[in-house]
Amino acid sequence: MKKDMMALLSLIDESTHSIKTQSDPKLSAIFTNFNQKKDYQLQKALIDLKSEINIYQLNNGYRTPKFLTRIVLDISSVTSVNESFGMTAFFSNLWFGK
Repeated sequence: MKKDMMALLSLIDESTHSIKTQSDPKLSAIFTNFNQKKDYQLQKALIDLKSEINIYQLNNGYRTPKFLTRIVLDISSVTSVNESFGMTAFFSNLWFGK
């Protein structure tokens, strides 16, 4: 799981510095926004990034760089794993009375 998160953050970092991102002010702003939030609440920053990318893709008729789709899919994968771990821990505490 930690490996997946590191790979995702690496992909986001590469995408932030790509020529396609740097040449599009709206796309660049999306990644700048993420980078400002990630140190405070990484999970929320990832979910916000996913939402912003989805809106960007919709507004551009899905004619966007392919790395955006990869980021959205990876965020979904990583955050769903983290959510299931959290729910499991929560319910196991209830079930076992801890």
